Amino acid sequence: MVGRILVLGAGECGLPLAHRLLRGGRTVTLVTDRDADAVLAGTVTSTQVKFPPTLDLESDIGLGFWRSTAPNIEGIRFTMAIDRAAVVGWTGRFTRPAQSVDQRTVFARWLGEFLAEGGDLRIAEPSVPELDQHAADHDLTVVTRAGRELAGCFEADAAWPVAAAPMRRLAVLYLDGVQPDPENLGYYTTLPEHGEVISYPGLTGRPGQERRCEILLFEARPGGVLDVFDQHGTPARRWAQARELLDAHLPAELAERYRHAQPTDAGATLVGAVTPVMRRPVGTLPSGRPVLGGGDVVCRMDPGGAQGANNAVHCAVRYGEAILHDPDGPYDRAWMEWAAAPWLTAVAHPAARWTTTVLDPPPALREMMLAAQHDTTLADAFADTFARPANLTRLAATAPS
Repeated sequence: MVGRILVLGAGECGLPLAHRLLRGGRTVTLVTDRDADAVLAGTVTSTQVKFPPTLDLESDIGLGFWRSTAPNIEGIRFTMAIDRAAVVGWTGRFTRPAQSVDQRTVFARWLGEFLAEGGDLRIAEPSVPELDQHAADHDLTVVTRAGRELAGCFEADAAWPVAAAPMRRLAVLYLDGVQPDPENLGYYTTLPEHGEVISYPGLTGRPGQERRCEILLFEARPGGVLDVFDQHGTPARRWAQARELLDAHLPAELAERYRHAQPTDAGATLVGAVTPVMRRPVGTLPSGRPVLGGGDVVCRMDPGGAQGANNAVHCAVRYGEAILHDPDGPYDRAWMEWAAAPWLTAVAHPAARWTTTVLDPPPALREMMLAAQHDTTLADAFADTFARPANLTRLAATAPS
């Protein structure tokens, strides 16, 4: 008999996995803490830029609803600014465009589609003991969202350094009224010793009522001049703080783009920090029962590298393929390690290395970023490592010195 699957978490990993399994004829129960209406009424959850390999995967499993409507992001405008002056600047174009859609919009649409196709959706936030009981009734449990207690059931991967603190303090704002880039490019502005300011176009709004917006991310070195946002501030207060930072630190022509901007809605801002972590993909519940971890539960990265959503979708698709390949299991610990290995090796580990390297670039990468202003081929190749992080090491080895 084909076994039953429990997926905990309805985000960039859990939802595509549940859809893939449902369409593959599996009995799957999706457990999440909020329904679609609650997601739409809440605050933004993160930033996200999805690159062509990820967009292709979503389309392949019938979830690429915004391919023809979301604004294309054709590449990046890289600027290094000191005292509001651009000291380095270049443009790198992607091989194929990226896109961004507010995760509130995405998750609400995907939840609706899951229900429409007959999926079993449970709105709950089980404790670890409760999850242990639910897991006993299923042949496989996949954990794609975890609070501190549940995350503690997954051991840290000893092969990776343990981060003592976040690399950056984060503030994200979704904005109306930003002057569009004439070439549909995103902006990556690095302020040495202070952090980064990242901006790009996207879609936001209820499914069927989406509109264009701009997504603005401050990546502040802790305690630095960009680290000013109040954890409990209102969108209006956070936008006022953001405007002050833009005017004080960005070149005038960049800051001017936001002159007439305003937050898109009452939930359009988010402040926080992410401590990077790499965990083993198989967790152990109190009963000793193994569970398979996916997405951020196993590989959690700073969003400044734009890898988290892509990593999660790739994990979902690869896990779905592994489960459908072995419909009868057994889904034991050895099978879970086997299922996770291709994703970790090909996607998650390169993405985590890429993110750490870009946010704390070694001398060779800094030299390459300087050289890119005189070499459009190098600039394009660097930009494309956003979509293919594993290419960064090879690119650095071949870059001119």
